[in-house]
This record gives sequence, C-alpha cells and structure tokens, in this order.
Amino acid sequence: MLNKPGHKKRWQLLYAVAIVASLGLGVVLGAQQFSAASTLAVAQLLPAPKTLPEFTLENHRSEAVGVNVFRHRWSLVFFGFTSCPDFCPLELQKLAKLLNLMGAGDELQVVFVSVDPERDGSEKLANYVGFFHPQILGLRGSNLATANFSQFFGAAYDRSAIVESKLITIPAGINLPTNVGEQYQVNHSTRVFVVNPQGEFIGSFASPYEVEEMLSDMQKLMGR
Repeated sequence: MLNKPGHKKRWQLLYAVAIVASLGLGVVLGAQQFSAASTLAVAQLLPAPKTLPEFTLENHRSEAVGVNVFRHRWSLVFFGFTSCPDFCPLELQKLAKLLNLMGAGDELQVVFVSVDPERDGSEKLANYVGFFHPQILGLRGSNLATANFSQFFGAAYDRSAIVESKLITIPAGINLPTNVGEQYQVNHSTRVFVVNPQGEFIGSFASPYEVEEMLSDMQKLMGR
C-alpha cells in the first residue's frame, strides 16, 4: 500500500522532532559536565570517560571480584602496599576522613589495590584496610593481573631490591626473584583515580590536596 503524502510528512516531522530533542539532551548533558569540570578545585577529568575492562582480582575477604565491584556506586581507587612506611597510611587517613565527611553510605567506596602481592595476603590486607575505615575495599591479585589493572589507569609501579650487592629493579607484572626475600622497596603512583557508578574511569586527584578540596569536588561530581 502506498503511503499518503500527509502520512509521510507526519513521520518526517516526528523524526525531526526526535533528532532535535536528542541533540538538545546532548547539549544539556555536555553543558552539565563542562560546568562541573570548570568549577572543580583539584580533580582532573579525562576528555572522555574510559570504560573499565574485564578483570579478575581478589578482595580482602578472599573472594574473586570483577568489574561489577565498581557498579552502582562511586569509587576512589588508590594503588599502594601495606608495608608502605609513609605515603599510603597518610593517604588512607585522608580518604577515610573524606568518607566520614561525605556520610555517603553505599554511594562511595575507597578501593585500595595492593601492588605487593608477595607480602600482602588477604588477611594482612583485610587488617590493613579495616584499620582505616570499613568502607575501604582491599584488592589484590597476581603480579600480571595487578599490572594489567594498574596500566589501565596509568598507575606506574615497580619494586627495587639489593641482590648480591647490586641494586635491581623488578618491573610491574614480573614475579620477584626467589633470592630477593622480603627486603625490597615498592615504588608506586600516588594518584587517586575516580570511577563513576557506570564503571567508567573519569579522572583523578594528584597530591598534594586538602581533604576539603576533594570533598567539594566529589560532591559536585556526585550531584550532591
């Protein structure tokens, strides 16, 4: 059956209205994102969100977890190790204070990813993150899995040790030589990475910053 001219024109009009509406929504959402970014104190947003890849790590309760651990809540991701003498405990104190100030409940979690799997077993990791705040989630994995996960965020790390009077560097993703023992240093990124409830990496915080600055930025990003 042939379409009548009037019928065709009505469909063309509806299609045009739908296009204009979708473009208008895109402009509004883009303007909101630009507005939030332009008023942030210390957070640095990416030009476009990056969807987290599939991965398998282990939480501090010895449970296998994947990308779903980042769904339906905001996350602040920090890479470090439990034997860190200075920066990691200071950073986790700041992030714990932020959680208390936010009063976020299930809306926000801090994720501490160990880059020292040889020394950071599940029990040790659980005791460490639990000391700072119950809403801090500890993650660990093999050297290769940890390196792949950290590389997605651009979080660099390596280990250095003295073996037979020589300083050696063990890159991320490589197992420690058996003759290293437990006396080695871990060098790691100090950024805190932001993941939204859709499981997208959207930006980061670089030290130094004040907790109040991060609080203000997270409230804006979360629309609070």
